[in-house]
Amino acid sequence: MLLGNLRVARRVRELGIVSGQNGIYNRYLREKDGWDKHLANTKMLILDAVKQNQPRNICFLGSGYLLDVPVDELLANGFRLTFVDISHPTPILKKYSRNSSINFITEDLTGGLLHNLSSERLRDIIFFKLANLIERAEPFTPDADFVVSLNLLSQLSDIPLEFLRRKGKLTDWQSIELALVIQQKHINSLPKGKSLLVSDVMEEYYNDKGELMATRPTVFADLSGLNQVKEWVWEFDTGKTYLEDAVTKLRVVAGLL
Repeated sequence: MLLGNLRVARRVRELGIVSGQNGIYNRYLREKDGWDKHLANTKMLILDAVKQNQPRNICFLGSGYLLDVPVDELLANGFRLTFVDISHPTPILKKYSRNSSINFITEDLTGGLLHNLSSERLRDIIFFKLANLIERAEPFTPDADFVVSLNLLSQLSDIPLEFLRRKGKLTDWQSIELALVIQQKHINSLPKGKSLLVSDVMEEYYNDKGELMATRPTVFADLSGLNQVKEWVWEFDTGKTYLEDAVTKLRVVAGLL
């Protein structure tokens, strides 16, 4: 039992769930000027969608550090808020856990994939078992009048699949196949007529002259069902810490479902 618990703890660290959240926050502090436009766009869309749909309670999937949530404005207008993530940052819990209008839910929004990877022996992890697990997974169904998928879609697949690629468990083709299934299941799980989705869909890499050198898609699922679509560029990393020798920008797509 002890060895099993140690293996799980080590695997959780390797998956980088908590460190990934902290990394996002630290990157925001370094890249604040470039991030603020993206965060402002996201908050504006949330407020516009809430005004249009008039919900009583709102559920945010992938809440993290709440950088992109207009918490104060929503609370001031009497909304009840539910924040869902696989791990909630301690500073956020300390700040809001006693607020009766806020509820925190800890949930693996990959449909159990991260939980499986944290406990499964590496030698037992194979593509077809993973594909079957994802296909059969029951998606999280929020009990709310309105749901926001918050800069989450690409991360749902990126975190577990990056771990599996590092361990040599997936080919590039298999990674794309699993990413597609994970992302599409998430989109299909969002309540139709009362959901907002915000996600990066493409990474763009620029040289010092501002010339586009390469791109990498981050979303493979079908986004044709989005309505009132907005798009913008997220100045994600100007310090070349995300990808050496390149400035990274993200193409963002947002819309109602």
